[in-house]
Amino acid sequence: MLISALACASAVALSACGGGSGGSSEEGGSSTSGKTATLVSIQSVNDKGVMQDFVGGFKAATEKAGMQSNVVVLTDPSTYESTLESVSGRSDLVFTTFPPMIQAVEKVAPKHEKVKYVLLDARLSKPLDNVQELFFRENESSYLGGIVAGRLTQTKKVGFLGSIKQDVVDRYLVGFQAGVKSVDPTIKVCFAYVGSLSDPALGKQFANTMYGQDVDIIHAATAGTQLGIYQAAEEQKKYLVSADVDVLPLAPNYGLTATGPDFASAAKVAVEQFAGNSFKTGLQVYGLNDNAVRILPFNEKLVPKDVQADVEKAKQGIIDGSITVPDDKSAGSLTNCG
Repeated sequence: MLISALACASAVALSACGGGSGGSSEEGGSSTSGKTATLVSIQSVNDKGVMQDFVGGFKAATEKAGMQSNVVVLTDPSTYESTLESVSGRSDLVFTTFPPMIQAVEKVAPKHEKVKYVLLDARLSKPLDNVQELFFRENESSYLGGIVAGRLTQTKKVGFLGSIKQDVVDRYLVGFQAGVKSVDPTIKVCFAYVGSLSDPALGKQFANTMYGQDVDIIHAATAGTQLGIYQAAEEQKKYLVSADVDVLPLAPNYGLTATGPDFASAAKVAVEQFAGNSFKTGLQVYGLNDNAVRILPFNEKLVPKDVQADVEKAKQGIIDGSITVPDDKSAGSLTNCG
């Protein structure tokens, strides 16, 4: 059920937003029978991207667990806290998304000790006993993207473009760099941050500059800015490893693959924990071993089978522990174009 922010801005209005898509399945345990889960999103859930995936996984998992589910979309920051207070009064499990919701969670969650919360991709100022801070090991999936770039580069010079400098983007960078270097330590990896999450023109400008400096493959982790990088790749006839969503519809001729979280699987993990009375609080980081990050479909016209096999071998190595991928803490030690 999709609920508008205006319809659910207060506890009174929220009572008319009930219902949900509860399933009749007994899977997940009888302890979830009659329970309600609510996902509160601060961005569109029909974005053909990560939030659409996250909502799909949330709905599928709650239905399997026999829970009722609601989705609330907020567009006005002034309603974040009041809406979270309202849904907490009638929910057993609440998902919230991204750093702008931190303050609301810190104020509301302590007042609802029996409610479990999942805060996606954001850290609280201090842990709360009923809140899971859900993060991903994007570095693991980007390592696999680095192997693709390392195997396919002709110029021995590849690039990384990030949106803004923050831990999550640094995880993409360090994983990509490590994957490239695992193929050939002499390949140069150049990187830059465009400074925006939603400026395609700026992304295109940065990509054109990088491609013009003998870089023939870019890994981009730039959110909405990425649309311009798709355009640059197609126009410059240079190659691209995207992030988070399938690259092929937007860069069909020069998109190689994409890396990043599997948001649907992450939602499933948290719901299954709740249904199994094994809900984990505090910082929880999920990776390849949890099916929570991935490398997306390859462009079969551009990525040979032997390269795909190398990626699969490395994936299994990360899962079994024989390959250790550096995390964002090592980003400061990287040498640009080194």
